[in-house]
Amino acid sequence: MDKQLLEKYFKGQCTVQEAATVDEWLTAGDTPLLDEFMAEKWEEANAPVVMKPRVPKFWYGAAAAAMIGVIVSIAFFWQHRSAARPVALKWDTLYNSSDNIQMFTMEDGSEVWLNTHAAVIYQSKRYHGEAREFWLQGEAYFKVAKDERRPFLVHTGHLTTTVLGTVFNIATSNMADGSIQISLLEGKVAVSKPDSFNEVLLPGQMLNYADGKQPQLTNFEKNDVLDWKKGKIYFNHTQLADALARLQQRYGCRIVLDDAVRGKKTISGEFSRDMPLEKILSALGYVHNISFVRMNDTTYQAHHK
Repeated sequence: MDKQLLEKYFKGQCTVQEAATVDEWLTAGDTPLLDEFMAEKWEEANAPVVMKPRVPKFWYGAAAAAMIGVIVSIAFFWQHRSAARPVALKWDTLYNSSDNIQMFTMEDGSEVWLNTHAAVIYQSKRYHGEAREFWLQGEAYFKVAKDERRPFLVHTGHLTTTVLGTVFNIATSNMADGSIQISLLEGKVAVSKPDSFNEVLLPGQMLNYADGKQPQLTNFEKNDVLDWKKGKIYFNHTQLADALARLQQRYGCRIVLDDAVRGKKTISGEFSRDMPLEKILSALGYVHNISFVRMNDTTYQAHHK
């Protein structure tokens, strides 16, 4: 067995004989190669770009379908890899491909608000049964209907956020180093990483986690975290690299800044979400003597003036 064949299997590209081979291998017992393959795929979906603002992983067209299919399959096997034999189950995807915020109401009354270019996947059958469980890429706001019998779980990278009924925000693409921010507005949540830590947040607390580092608990300003729900973009002494990472997420683009020193300079300001990206970049560039040149439809390159 090798990772190339697993890639084909999860994308549904195997021949009948290849699929049978993988099925037999999956049901044979301990499969450390599968765990390694899964971990690599999660890291690919959340990996930062060294020395540059993080490039979000967006799902467009055929590439979108392929990536979602792999992530769905990984999510299923991560949760069920000890089962006697894989079983086909129904998954649903909530994806905001628009330039506006979208809100989805689940059948239990829970609300999932997706920022632009964000997506969650979940197993609909289990959601109505024993578990309410999501996998998130991007930024989302959750208002969870209380159900003490069925916890509400959100997976982001290697982290799991567990709640019974509360209001919180998660962002996976707002920081240049690829770190994840979980901000609690109401109630209580537990954020955990297997064999590493389990942190309980109180209202007004944010957990900031970068892979391989200890989590940091800080206080946060509500306007800074929920600016996107108000149609705004707030920068409050924000490092330039992080500001560009947030703009990448909001506008579905790539912004290249190769200067690590300038990336650590701070910026403050408020912009309307409807403002053209070029105007925002012009304002940021004016403060730090940078010009942003549009290289193609989705990429901007920073240059010193």
